[in-house]
Amino acid sequence: MTRREHYLELSKRLRKGESVHSWTILDGAAKGSHAFEKPAKGSFLEETFAGRMQVVVYGGGHVSLALEKVLKTLDLTLTVVDDRPEFSGRERFSEADRVLTMSYEKLSEVDFGFAPYFIIVTRGHKDDERCLRYALSVKHSYIGMIGSRGKVAMTFERLAADGISREALEEVHAPIGLKLGGNTPGEIAVSIAAELIQVKNQKERSLFSEELEQGLQKEKGPLILATVIEKTGSSPGKRGARMLVNEKGNIYGTIGGGTVEYTVIGEAKAFLAENSGKDLFEIREYDLSNEGAASLGMICGGHIKILLESL
Repeated sequence: MTRREHYLELSKRLRKGESVHSWTILDGAAKGSHAFEKPAKGSFLEETFAGRMQVVVYGGGHVSLALEKVLKTLDLTLTVVDDRPEFSGRERFSEADRVLTMSYEKLSEVDFGFAPYFIIVTRGHKDDERCLRYALSVKHSYIGMIGSRGKVAMTFERLAADGISREALEEVHAPIGLKLGGNTPGEIAVSIAAELIQVKNQKERSLFSEELEQGLQKEKGPLILATVIEKTGSSPGKRGARMLVNEKGNIYGTIGGGTVEYTVIGEAKAFLAENSGKDLFEIREYDLSNEGAASLGMICGGHIKILLESL
């Protein structure tokens, strides 16, 4: 499997919402290759990639309408569910990836993706409880439920009496959202979205964005993929950030912006222009402290290692 084929397969798996482990081999006869299984020997870069967030909103009310607008600015797949046709139509939720009109008692009949983020904002506590029971019964990345502390406590008591563990209930974010002090649907939607982002980013994950996938699909000529593999200090970009560069210097994705990104773009463009048909697999280091930072025109400190590989 070529490097480009590996990344296309990676993006295919991530679209399903899966978390994917990947290894980049750094030395030996297989140097520069990638695998989805751990190599038997040698030095390698191991990464876990986060699948695209699968977000499920139960309830089609005013908060859900505001949530649709906020959530669709993020890289995720959004499903909205309500048992009332007038609250679950395409004319109401035009930006969601999927809108379902169905009974909350039949949630187990639907595939909501791999380890979804569940947001429970139905019209009443009975439906909230049905949705919460289902969410707790399947693998999930997050569960949040709207409601007062009193309503939440009563719901938890009923579930505990039915045998659901206190440990499982303690993982439910209820009342939902970060404490921003907002009361309007828009403010509540922002607080919920912020909590989803906070939960998602608590685990270190590499990213392979939809923009990178589009670049791989669109560009038929040679490309350079730049990946941040190590950083210290206040250097830009985070570990696992990626950027594709084509022969014209056009890019897909980012490794943090600034002068380092500009320098890498120039180096990648120069390699593609001067080394037609040649392979590149090289780790380059950029010193962003004292003289190193001054030479790059930067005032931040730190150190960053970037893997450049031709695709």
